[in-house]
Amino acid sequence: MSIGKVLEKWSKEIPNGYLIPEKLTYEQAADRVSRLASSISEGSVVAHFMFNSIDSVLTYIAGFWAGAKVVAIDPLTSSEDLRFILEDSSPDVIFTDDETQKREREVLKDFRSVIPSFNSEMRINARDYEDRTPGLSYYYAGIAGRTMEVIHSGLRVELNNRVLYETIGLNRISTVLTVPIAHVLGNSVLGVTLESGGELVPIKKFDPIEVSNLINKYSMNFLATVPMVYDSLIESGHGLSSLKVCISTAAPLFPKTINGFREKFNKNIVQQYGFTEGLVLTVQPLDVNDVITIGKPMKGVEIKVVKEDKTLSKPGETGELWVKAPWLMLGYSDESENSLVWEDGWLKTGDLVSFDERGLLYFKGVKKRMLKYKGYPIFPRDLELMLMSHPGVKEARVYGEDAGNMGQQPVANVVVKDGYRIKEDELLNYVNSRVAFYKRLKRINFVNRLD
Repeated sequence: MSIGKVLEKWSKEIPNGYLIPEKLTYEQAADRVSRLASSISEGSVVAHFMFNSIDSVLTYIAGFWAGAKVVAIDPLTSSEDLRFILEDSSPDVIFTDDETQKREREVLKDFRSVIPSFNSEMRINARDYEDRTPGLSYYYAGIAGRTMEVIHSGLRVELNNRVLYETIGLNRISTVLTVPIAHVLGNSVLGVTLESGGELVPIKKFDPIEVSNLINKYSMNFLATVPMVYDSLIESGHGLSSLKVCISTAAPLFPKTINGFREKFNKNIVQQYGFTEGLVLTVQPLDVNDVITIGKPMKGVEIKVVKEDKTLSKPGETGELWVKAPWLMLGYSDESENSLVWEDGWLKTGDLVSFDERGLLYFKGVKKRMLKYKGYPIFPRDLELMLMSHPGVKEARVYGEDAGNMGQQPVANVVVKDGYRIKEDELLNYVNSRVAFYKRLKRINFVNRLD
């Protein structure tokens, strides 16, 4: 089953139930999605490049309804990053909104980009996928540590949603989408809401007052978001008494956030763990509040913790997390990278963890070269290559600088070629004008050599 088939099912079983409260029933949503999907060929490639909105959610689902491969592109992606993704994925059509269309018109003019229309007279039934048929692609290859295509099965994406929904334990989910739908987290929030036949309100830009008002107005019972959102709610939010499950993911969660949220709202925050190549894999049990843990594997997930010498870790020992699950990625489009991350059916995550006698997992760091800032992954190698494309740069090394609960901001050490003079502002602008806000270098240090 695909997420398109899930929407189709609920449109028949609860046609008058709301997908978007007060605005769109399941029957109305399925009708609009079906109309758009009728213009999408089965097996085609459609890029989704839109900010969160009702139309964005429906367009995203329409790709799956049509049986296409959906390329999920963060709406903040810009310039050279965007061009690389589009040239690499070769979409048959790019769905945009007014803002992305206008902002990136120079890149988009070389491709077929449209603002979606739901006015077609034609309708089609939701199509499904074969098990290994590509249905979703991301361009955050976290384990490999560079920007390249990560390909998922359309069938297995829905399976991950279903198991996560069963793990959460709520009957009917009502929630707000605080992160872009193009993220693994955004996909899973939409997915578990659909699995439950629940309600979802997408918001374009997070505001703690707006989110608090929505949660209170619609008595929402579920919130899955990044730590900085919880920090903002502690600072400026109100109410939230209806929340039953609060999940944090995509960045480190600190005691200050957990304690502050509990003190203000009398709510506990638990963690889930996942990544682009594996989707969601572990969830912290709701009754475990004495430690900060990424929880236990969900049903169907196998894990082992492997030390440097290839022996298995014992409780309390740190090693790399290896996983098996029925919804792991089909693979990278770059075949040479696949052999580096798979071993005997196990996916090597590049994340360091330990576990205790209760089987609870604890995140300890990363082996892979990846930073996280405001929940977004940043690959140092991408920025290094961009720096080295400047005619005056000989070598570059990008690393992370602590930014508290926001994660790490990228900073670079740069060796300049003999005979060149480069100002920091010039080089910062050279890079930062070509990347999304979360990838922008905070500072450049000019050094004689890289250590």
